[in-house]
Amino acid sequence: MKIRESRSVEEIVREGHVKKYVFKPSGRVRWIVVGRHRDYIVLINVPYCTCDDYFFRVIHGSKPTCYHIEAVNLAIKTNNYETIEESDEWYDRLMDEWTNF
Repeated sequence: MKIRESRSVEEIVREGHVKKYVFKPSGRVRWIVVGRHRDYIVLINVPYCTCDDYFFRVIHGSKPTCYHIEAVNLAIKTNNYETIEESDEWYDRLMDEWTNF
């Protein structure tokens, strides 16, 4: 059985891989897309993603965006994401986890 190398944007959203972390009491929000090997931070207002595809293709102009950004946008549009509330005390620890790969 061959394992698919990539999932579609729709599959990522449908399978619940888009998470909205809201930190309290600051109200900071971080969008996370749970990947196969690690999680990706998506900044929707920039737009920016921590994936290699963004770094190697989007920044260099080969692609307009990555599918993690597309997944977050679709999840917001369809209201199909999980909201996770965390204390501000967890912010630095989670950011370290999401950025140290």
